[in-house]
Amino acid sequence: MLIAATLTHAPGADAKVNTCRDYVDLARQVGWPKSERANIRRIMYRESRCFAGAWNRKDPHGGSYGLMQINGSNVGWAARNGWITNRQDLFHPRKNLRVALELWELYGWRPWGTKSSTSN
Repeated sequence: MLIAATLTHAPGADAKVNTCRDYVDLARQVGWPKSERANIRRIMYRESRCFAGAWNRKDPHGGSYGLMQINGSNVGWAARNGWITNRQDLFHPRKNLRVALELWELYGWRPWGTKSSTSN
């Protein structure tokens, strides 16, 4: 689980402030099922406090990035699949939520350390 005190602002991260609700709505736009709205909001808040520029540099494999705190170990996989081109892309809310969706479709909520979902 991410400890909020380890979060920092990513260099060059977008300073625009949106609410958790805005990002849950964006998650729906990128394909997240409506049934997962509450889980998305809870996980996003726990991981980044709904801050798109969140960066946990202490997390293994190059840190964790953005709203859903995508671990750096997933950067190569996400780039090979064309969802991002580099780590910095994970600070973009739409791209971060898309990569999170792809992870969730493969593993459910396990990448976020919880099984609390009726998903996959």
